[in-house]
Amino acid sequence: MANNNLKLTIQFFKEEPVAAARKLDIMGSASAAALLQKVPISVASKVIYAMLPRASANIITKSSTDFNSELFELLEMADIAAILRYINVEARRSLIELLPKSRQALCKLLISYPENTVGTLIETNVLVIDSQMTVEEAMLRVRKQTYFEDHQVLIVNRKRQLVGKISIFDLLRAPASDLISALTCSSVSTVNGLSDVSTVIAMDIWQKTDSIAVVNRKQEFIGILRHYDLRAAITRHKETTSNKRSLTGEVVSTYSDVLRSISELFIDTKPLKH
Repeated sequence: MANNNLKLTIQFFKEEPVAAARKLDIMGSASAAALLQKVPISVASKVIYAMLPRASANIITKSSTDFNSELFELLEMADIAAILRYINVEARRSLIELLPKSRQALCKLLISYPENTVGTLIETNVLVIDSQMTVEEAMLRVRKQTYFEDHQVLIVNRKRQLVGKISIFDLLRAPASDLISALTCSSVSTVNGLSDVSTVIAMDIWQKTDSIAVVNRKQEFIGILRHYDLRAAITRHKETTSNKRSLTGEVVSTYSDVLRSISELFIDTKPLKH
């Protein structure tokens, strides 16, 4: 019977992750963590994604290292940082070490920005070139890039401050020995990483572009913000915090037994070892 209940629970989590997240919020975090570790990680990750970061943090601190390591492989870095922001410094340090070395610095950067600021949503894997490079040196960096947001390449100075951008097509036509600084002619619109998402989403700039450069307090370039990611974050926040949303009659009818059985799965559950 318990096995059948678990199968139904997995089906419920898979088909209704938002509803499942609300039910787990009501359940104690230790029981919720135990349940999520019984289901496939691909299913558990969708439920955790649908939860508020503070609730997800409570679950992660009560989950095994193996579970958290697999979970972090499936979540976006911005979502990982949003969760870790609610975990104490010592535990957070251990969790960050579960990430590949190449991603740990980015995670720490995102955590440093308060929730609901654009700094938590930035993409850092962006091609930039130094203004003091020659065209030949810049093209070497361009050729190593496997993915481009668009045909424009951002240009920074020695202090990593944005000084402009240049088209890849212009780079291809320019003499190899020319300095990039001599070719820079386009200004770059920026937004501060500490800006509130609700303010930035209303900016007129989105009528002209799908992404905008993000800088820190020192005006150093730290990444780009996509309009898509900004809208998705705002939509997700509204969905997870709305008190008006409720399970539809169809979902309740289909999964009423499942919802009752969730707690039953833990009658004999032993405390998790840390």
